[in-house]
Amino acid sequence: MVPKSPEDSPYYFGTSDLACVSTKGRLHLTKRSVKMESENNRTKRAAPQRHTMSPTHRWIYFRGNFFEWGTDAGSKTRLFGLLNDAKSYSVKSVLPFNGEKCDWMMEPVPAGYSSVSLECIVGCTVNYKTLTGDYSLLNNNCHHFANTISMVLCSNICPDWCQQIL
Repeated sequence: MVPKSPEDSPYYFGTSDLACVSTKGRLHLTKRSVKMESENNRTKRAAPQRHTMSPTHRWIYFRGNFFEWGTDAGSKTRLFGLLNDAKSYSVKSVLPFNGEKCDWMMEPVPAGYSSVSLECIVGCTVNYKTLTGDYSLLNNNCHHFANTISMVLCSNICPDWCQQIL
């Protein structure tokens, strides 16, 4: 996907070591890597999606922030959604959730470009559970969240459900 205007910012899919994220840094299975290739490798395509059953924790990186859902950030619950509450999301500007302890990787080529505001994507992240319901390993996991955010970013329109904190 190629930017349509100078206001468009790239966004990336990324993953974190699922075993590490779910054990709060006690178990590691992958190596950390952050590599961004030249933006000359862009191709035009539909809203990018990723497989929803990958054994990783997936997130979106956009305008200097990591957007995640299905973590236990700020909640008393665990990664796999047991008694999940509305605080099972994370918006961080330095590293992804548990990034200081856990290996993580950002895809080297932008998944797309968007002019959607940062406030809109924060609203989408905060309201995601209200829209989709509790975390489900098979039907509503971090990959579903990342795919939904990708669709919003590619649409370049902030949906109503993202415009106010529900």
